[in-house]
Amino acid sequence: MKKSFLALPFVFAACAATAQAEPTDLGAGFSLSGNAAIVSDYRFRGYSQTDFRPAVQVGFDLAHSSGFYLGNWNSNVSSFVFTDGNLEMDFYGGWKGDVGGGLGLDVGVLHYYYPGSSSPKGGNYNNTDLYVGLSYANYSLKYSYTPSDFFSAPDTKGTWYLDGTATFDLGDGWGLVGHLGYQKLKKQVDMDGDGIGHYVDYKLGVTKDLKGWVVGLAAVGATKDNWLPTKYGHPSGRLGAVFSVSRAF
Repeated sequence: MKKSFLALPFVFAACAATAQAEPTDLGAGFSLSGNAAIVSDYRFRGYSQTDFRPAVQVGFDLAHSSGFYLGNWNSNVSSFVFTDGNLEMDFYGGWKGDVGGGLGLDVGVLHYYYPGSSSPKGGNYNNTDLYVGLSYANYSLKYSYTPSDFFSAPDTKGTWYLDGTATFDLGDGWGLVGHLGYQKLKKQVDMDGDGIGHYVDYKLGVTKDLKGWVVGLAAVGATKDNWLPTKYGHPSGRLGAVFSVSRAF
């Protein structure tokens, strides 16, 4: 039986661009860094997670000189999207480093968790993705695969996502960021009951570094914007502007 996307919320990936900060040296090859942001709308793969309302987001990363890392990232979300839940907590770990010729490799696992939420399968909404990413200069490409049901929606095992991002330094603290993603879904329908197996999401934005504070403005959307409705019935993947203020520490 096909499942409505009302039971399949989206998460992660803030629209803010965060400035680089020097990590805190903990000794023995370990370092700790953090980031915080306020965004006018939390979008994940093109879709709003907050009913087009603001979000406060904060994350921490523990890294080792060998390339291994662990991290946690958190954001408020809509309890309409994640029934009875208003907090997203992401936990991830992996390895990243230079594999030669300026090519960077990043492999790991990411777990999404929503305390207090009520999923269609019972218990809290959750999801686990395995990912592998490549980067070269200012370009990156990442593949994410869900080995179990996608965000607690039954019969969605094997859903995957491929996305590419490019950033450009325009000088004097200005930056340009572009993103394009392809989402392949299992057994999903849109708000009108039509079958949907894939879509493309996109983002184009500018950033300005103001002494460590990064201000951003981006246009974000999805080609099939009516996959996930908001509380008021609006397509949450519709094209919209997202404003952000962020800082690394």
